[in-house]
Amino acid sequence: MLLAAPLLLPAGGAAHAADQKAVVVSAGSEQAVKLGKTVISRPFGAELVDHLAVVGSYTVQGAQLHLIRGKAGAECPARYAVIVTRAGQEPLVTEAFGTCSTAAKPQLRRGVFTVAMPATAAGGPLVQFRYANGRMHRPVAALTQGAGKIGPATPATTSACRSANSVNAADQAAALDAFERDWPKAYRRTGSLKKVTFGQGEMRRLTTDLACMASWPAGERRVPELATPLFRSRQHRAAAFAALESIQRDPNADANLKAVARSFSAEMRYRVALDPPLL
Repeated sequence: MLLAAPLLLPAGGAAHAADQKAVVVSAGSEQAVKLGKTVISRPFGAELVDHLAVVGSYTVQGAQLHLIRGKAGAECPARYAVIVTRAGQEPLVTEAFGTCSTAAKPQLRRGVFTVAMPATAAGGPLVQFRYANGRMHRPVAALTQGAGKIGPATPATTSACRSANSVNAADQAAALDAFERDWPKAYRRTGSLKKVTFGQGEMRRLTTDLACMASWPAGERRVPELATPLFRSRQHRAAAFAALESIQRDPNADANLKAVARSFSAEMRYRVALDPPLL
């Protein structure tokens, strides 16, 4: 669904190009977004924002997507919208979306554009919006908690992942496809992992997600293969195994979570032993 409220003010008669650069300009007492000769005033429609910023531009199936962040009030620090441009067509603006978090992480992978962010402005489980058919679709409920958290972790009184028995095969496959698709490129090789820094809490949340999904039948092979560079990494392997051990010792973790962490740790130690990293 596209908003009619944003104003498109052409500054001259010319066909609209799909590769125009988006820039923030002043429009009287407010800011606007300029694309070539077209100025888009109030990309958030009637929703007033104090400051606009272009987060990035991405090419998807012949369209150029410009992710715009609007700085709002204290109750909702950030809102987002996407301006969609195609050659020869007027720019279109999606509905405003987001969770009020300023920590949005856009990604374009295999032709799919997504924006992930914490569930609230203060943090929480990571949720993901996906672009399709001219709009950013709201996320579905997460099947895991763990690496999908940004911000302070809270003690868990129940398992941080759902057992295979509670997730049908189709949902397992869909979740694993999304998890694999969104796995950062930098995590896929030991060489690129040298440039990555993980905090202790972040590593624990990351290994929690990996252990959980590896416990599903659909993930028994795919997840360990995806995780192998991390556990072979000279820089991160000790911290990764330590994170799994901390889950097993955590008095707040239930038996299911401890079991999947123990099993995944054993699997990764076996894989690393088969192909030891260079010292």
